[in-house]
Amino acid sequence: MSKLILVTGSTGYVGTRLIPALLSKGYRVRCLARDPEKLRNRPWKNHVEVYQGDVLKAGTLTSALADVYAAYYLVHNMSSGQAYRENERSGAHNFSEAASKSGLEQIIYLGGLGGSDEFRHIRSRQETGQILRQSGVPITEFRSNVIIGSGSISFEMIRYITTWFPFIPAPVQTNVLGQPIGIKDLLAYLLSALESPELLGQIVEIGGPQALAYPDLMVEFACQRGLVRPKLFLPFFKASFSAWIADRLTPVPFAIARPLMEELTAPSIVKDQSSYKLFPLINPSPYSDCVSRALVREEYLSGSPWTASLVTRDPLIGANIRTKGEGFLIDHREKPMANPSKAAMALLDGKMEKSWELEGCQTGEWVRFRSNKQLPGVLRVETQYWEGVLMQTTMFEPNGLPGLLWWYILLPAHTYRLEKMFSQMDNDQ
Repeated sequence: MSKLILVTGSTGYVGTRLIPALLSKGYRVRCLARDPEKLRNRPWKNHVEVYQGDVLKAGTLTSALADVYAAYYLVHNMSSGQAYRENERSGAHNFSEAASKSGLEQIIYLGGLGGSDEFRHIRSRQETGQILRQSGVPITEFRSNVIIGSGSISFEMIRYITTWFPFIPAPVQTNVLGQPIGIKDLLAYLLSALESPELLGQIVEIGGPQALAYPDLMVEFACQRGLVRPKLFLPFFKASFSAWIADRLTPVPFAIARPLMEELTAPSIVKDQSSYKLFPLINPSPYSDCVSRALVREEYLSGSPWTASLVTRDPLIGANIRTKGEGFLIDHREKPMANPSKAAMALLDGKMEKSWELEGCQTGEWVRFRSNKQLPGVLRVETQYWEGVLMQTTMFEPNGLPGLLWWYILLPAHTYRLEKMFSQMDNDQ
């Protein structure tokens, strides 16, 4: 019987990338999730155990840790606003106590690199590691800087701000160095920890091969997207104002953006070089390569729908959801449909006019098309049928400000066309 691995934070960015990697290595995986519904469309969902639980609710942890060999602690409570530090401590204490009684042999924790005395986000992450060590279970703690990959909070801020602004904002206080790491390399470190006994009890600092200031990360992104974005050097910018801008223009809410913006004023570089000796086979990719992989969404599988990772479903079936995510402007709508009409099935079977090309599908379940028209961006439409609900998601990836304006100018017409299509499907039932 292969080892059973628990992944906390299983609905988060790193967790959803780590789980299929663990399965590919032959491990059995148990997912701890506050909202298991967020995992419903993952292509690997039927190959894992899903436990509903929360590290802030100690009573939910005992059964989740039963018979587990090792656990990944990937929980982050930044979305709880000003209380995030207290919640981080509480969650870590609960997990530490439960782990000490469970027979767990290893905890693998992903914390933060660097940090400052004035702003406490990274310090809080490092404090979480200290609390987990109190369990007595051997812990391997990785400390990393910005993670580069499609869906990473930090990368999404880079993506949206660079795409939508005509210049790259460069406040003087952000002219400090960090070492971004690609998600592919991060996963390699996390996986290696399971098979490396010498890492038990270790704190390992990891990062990419380059130390870059945050504005320079946006410069490289703009270069790869073919966008002309000069740097605009600015006097001191309050982190709260920068977070407010991120809240309006990116998928990252203010509560998360603010501590991230504050930490841009402190260096986050690898000082302990031991990771290169501990992991001689891992050669972290340059930042430019990580951006290239993120832009083509390399970690996505062509054989699975994207809707699950891009849209958090509204509890009211039939509601229209407009949101942003992974470089897209998104319009998502749902309609209860016990017996799909011929029109709906035609879509699900991949039949559409010639101005669209088929990008991925599973007959009778979901289909995704990409527009062939000359547009200021890339337009995709994904239709999915699941448990009596027909879902249609329009995803537009704008090419700078022209694409942004195109989307919002044509949004009323687009909405009218979709509502008419859904109404027709209703009449055909």
